[in-house]
Amino acid sequence: MTRLWTIVTIGFVLTAPDIAHAQQKISIPSLTPASLTALLHHETTPTTVTGELYLPPKANGPVPALVLLHGSGGLQGPTGTNIRKWAGTFAGWGIAALVVDSFGPRGIKETGSDQGQLSGWADDADALSALKILAADPRIDKDRIGVVGWSRGGTAALNTVLEPVRKSIITDDLKFALHVVFYGSATLQYRGRTDKSPMLFLHGEADNYVIPGPTREFADWAKSQGNPVTFISYPKASHDFDVQGQFQGFLKTLESSAKCDLVTDLSNGRTLRMNHVDNPTANADDVRAYLKSCIGRGATLGYNAAARADAVEKIHGFLKQNFQL
Repeated sequence: MTRLWTIVTIGFVLTAPDIAHAQQKISIPSLTPASLTALLHHETTPTTVTGELYLPPKANGPVPALVLLHGSGGLQGPTGTNIRKWAGTFAGWGIAALVVDSFGPRGIKETGSDQGQLSGWADDADALSALKILAADPRIDKDRIGVVGWSRGGTAALNTVLEPVRKSIITDDLKFALHVVFYGSATLQYRGRTDKSPMLFLHGEADNYVIPGPTREFADWAKSQGNPVTFISYPKASHDFDVQGQFQGFLKTLESSAKCDLVTDLSNGRTLRMNHVDNPTANADDVRAYLKSCIGRGATLGYNAAARADAVEKIHGFLKQNFQL
């Protein structure tokens, strides 16, 4: 089998329960689209991002795998530690985990204060490119590859359910077998054919950065399209409820789209809803002006140990069921 990636082998060392160092670093050929239109029409230049691959300690035959997508904080600090801890947990369950770094190779430290540094559609391109990489690895079961994303990465995990987005990167029938969305945003929603794969949403009810209402609406819509959907919300849990050791409280520098409301039909680019008005007579300039006007600043971050513990249990059950572990 032709290999599409470069591997550097390094040690696998447990540093704490469920925290491990990746065995391999992988180069992932991807794209950096400036917009959804650029992604769908291939109006972008090639980019190479990187990934850290965590393999089950005692793999027996091709194993299932997950693509892990970070949020606006990238893989530095507590958010990076959290994702790597999850990767160790997944590996302990017999599931390979590929942690994708969408920021470092592009020279970006974080986007929380300025999301305009990198279009969110680049995260989708990276996720789907990582799917192709894993599917070409004989150690991985290509029919059991899912995606898990946090915050900004959760939005990518959500949007990769859309067939037009998938087909912008993948030309055959390869698709994610499941999607896990940690507090992913759907204030800017897109409608189109879906991949029909199971979806699990985990969201704090007190999240004022990525408000749960629009995400729940998207989940309900995906269910109506044939995707098996489970939506779990946690009372009094804020954004980043599973991230231990980071800043706790209100962070005024965060750029937030919590007040935005836009629904777009991917098949024709038509605006279905804008600012809570259905079928608005809005052109492209109107949409751009609205998006500038609805962006705000400030949100609350907070760790919730009980919610994280329940999320571990719920994800384990979801993966056992859908990966047939």
